Amino acid sequence: MRRFLRHSCWILLLALVPATAFAQEAPPDPGGLSGRLQVGGFFLQTDSQLSTEGTNRRTSDLDGPAAPHTLLSGLAAVYLRYQFESGTALYAGNPLEAGEGLAVAAGVSQPIGESTLDFSVTWSPIEEVWENPYQTNDAREETAVDAYGFKLEWQEIGGGPWQLSYGLGRIDVEDDVIGELEPDLERDGWIHRLGVEYTLPLSPGVELKPHLRYAYADREGESNRYHGMEAGFLVQRARPPWVLVGVLSGAYHHYPEDHPLFSEDRRDGILTAFGQVMHLNLFGFEQLFASMGAGYIRSDSSIDFFDSQTVVGLASVGINF
Repeated sequence: MRRFLRHSCWILLLALVPATAFAQEAPPDPGGLSGRLQVGGFFLQTDSQLSTEGTNRRTSDLDGPAAPHTLLSGLAAVYLRYQFESGTALYAGNPLEAGEGLAVAAGVSQPIGESTLDFSVTWSPIEEVWENPYQTNDAREETAVDAYGFKLEWQEIGGGPWQLSYGLGRIDVEDDVIGELEPDLERDGWIHRLGVEYTLPLSPGVELKPHLRYAYADREGESNRYHGMEAGFLVQRARPPWVLVGVLSGAYHHYPEDHPLFSEDRRDGILTAFGQVMHLNLFGFEQLFASMGAGYIRSDSSIDFFDSQTVVGLASVGINF
């Protein structure tokens, strides 16, 4: 389930980033070391055929989703940041800060006039997929994936509410059995992501952040190449000690080349909804916080094999220093 878990966590952590940042809010510091430690638990229930959970190892039907199966897991996050007096900052951390699923990120943030340029590199150390996700009756086997890349963000452009981003990711599947059997289904390749975001203050303590993103997966297998668009928004209400976050987005992916096993092109529609509540100053300790969140992800595909419904949940406690 590692691959599917990573993408589901990305949805959760998309909301966690602004909330945890608000939890960390403090009087301006001219420089120095700061950070965050966070631990929690993760719940996921899905019927995705692509999840590599053991109970989903065997499938006898490619005409629809798998039987629902669940995963309970612990999560931990460490985030460190060092800011120089010039305003330049170096940072490193895992997904609760990076917002890139189960990935580790390290980067530099550089003020340029009224804007900020942020560059980071990411690596996903525990990525897995099925060697052949379409294998029936016999047990499917997992294989490791090396996933890495970089992201460039131009934040607060000209001191205003706009943000632009570009990311480039590389995926290398260790034992791509299906790619050897069907070259059009090879999964190695590059993924380009381009995004724009706008921050709109609605009232004191309330912000709306609409976004628009485009993705192109340039995989070696032509049937795994796709163009994708995503539009949605994040709304955050911060009235300490409470922070409320909501996310709603829709995405569309189109794979122009016919899938060689299903003899048709693939078109996916993806709906994501997520809500989170965070309590700051937990038990009267200014640096301690707790959060709980739950979300729903639905994928409807022109090829029934790729249909899925997923429920995710996360609870955690953390401390800023």
